[in-house]
Amino acid sequence: MTPSRPSFGQGAMQRITRAIARRIAQGVAWPFMRLLCRGVLTVLRVDVTVRGAWPREPVLMIANHLSWLDIVAVLARRRCTFVAKRDVQRWPVVGWCADALGVIWVDRERKRDLLRAIPALQETLQSGTSVLLFAEGTTGDGRALLPFKSGLVEAAVRARALVVPLAVTASASQGDLSALCWIGDETLMANLPRVGALRDIRITLHAAPALMPGPFARARAQRKQLTASARTAIAIRTFGGAIRRMSPETRHRAPQPQTFSSPPPTTS
Repeated sequence: MTPSRPSFGQGAMQRITRAIARRIAQGVAWPFMRLLCRGVLTVLRVDVTVRGAWPREPVLMIANHLSWLDIVAVLARRRCTFVAKRDVQRWPVVGWCADALGVIWVDRERKRDLLRAIPALQETLQSGTSVLLFAEGTTGDGRALLPFKSGLVEAAVRARALVVPLAVTASASQGDLSALCWIGDETLMANLPRVGALRDIRITLHAAPALMPGPFARARAQRKQLTASARTAIAIRTFGGAIRRMSPETRHRAPQPQTFSSPPPTTS
């Protein structure tokens, strides 16, 4: 016999039950993760500066991506979960902690996985949890933004959630600035001592004004427009490059940008 599908009421109850279970798990995991992230930043002597207004309600934060430090910096300051590659789920400790936070795992090798990830992201937003999305889909070298992928932004359109562009910049006064970009085949264990060798590290999280999905346009058009607008806001705030050299004498002022390259356009 073919099992019958749950009724509308049963489906709604299942969603509510999952949301409650997720909030309980996050309530346990969040204080631990915040403490862990703040500990990592303290050990590596990383200062995190937050600029702009961060709405209190659940939002989809769209950010550029430089390094694993981006996630640590955000989790140290903001209660949220995030979207990550499914490969990370297999990492010892990290995968377990991410699962407890309700991370939305995405298999970027399979485009059809979006059919599963978009409703999962929508449900997370509707349950009252903010989500961090690195729309480039990978880390960049900080000199120029990579194309932003708009597929997952459809979840914010469906959930009628605000979209907050989040520009991530990083600086240091001494050392190899390329350590602030975790790119290529470099492992986490190889990157850690390189970051540790830097001095006066500062990560700035600059939240641009929130964007609201429109009431009439089709979901595809809205998510493309939201993604393009978020990318423009981030490009303005990372003008000159997202990786910057800062002299010790000016560490309490804004760091000076390095080279600038024009960012490529948004893709679907």
